[in-house]
Amino acid sequence: MADAGKVLTVFTRELAVEASGRHLTRVAVPFSLAGVLLAGLAFGPAPSVLQVVAPGLPWLVVLLLAAPLSLTVAVAEREDGCWDLLRSLAGPGPLLWGKLAAMWVWLTATWTAAAGLSIIVMGAGMALSSVPAAALGTLGLSSAVVVYGTAASAAGRTGTGLLTALVLPAGLPALVAGTQASTPGVDASSWLLLLLAYDLAALAVAWAVFPTLLEE
Repeated sequence: MADAGKVLTVFTRELAVEASGRHLTRVAVPFSLAGVLLAGLAFGPAPSVLQVVAPGLPWLVVLLLAAPLSLTVAVAEREDGCWDLLRSLAGPGPLLWGKLAAMWVWLTATWTAAAGLSIIVMGAGMALSSVPAAALGTLGLSSAVVVYGTAASAAGRTGTGLLTALVLPAGLPALVAGTQASTPGVDASSWLLLLLAYDLAALAVAWAVFPTLLEE
């Protein structure tokens, strides 16, 4: 029960910190809008083309936003001088699950914003299976972001390039499987199973390596 309370405390703290900076309105929504509009300009006004690329566009937006979001895991807190205090008070388990849950919320919100804009701006449809695919894909990607963000915290903002190089390949299964599961007319069952396996592997790795990453 104590650990559950710590997880909830870390989770609510992460949401409060991000909300105080209005992350969703200042970063996620503008980034999603820019991605959708630029994609529409790049692929041209043909409706048939836009409908083909629309299911994968939210995933591309989420994947590209994951690298800068990884800085919020530990890099910013280390620079503010509160990282050591936080990890000593919360412990590895609650710190991992609290931060992972908060990152899951932000990535899911980003996917939702990008998907909604794709439907509104491009007039394209998405399969109903895109909803569970979004939940599964963003969970695995959140695990990777938390792990890599913690690992690169010692490098500070100079490690941004390293974070991008690590996070983007780690998110490719979510991008590919999520796009296929979101495409109308595609049998999504195998792709959802792939996303589930991706989540289990990502969570297992995060649980195994996160305590070690906290030890400097």
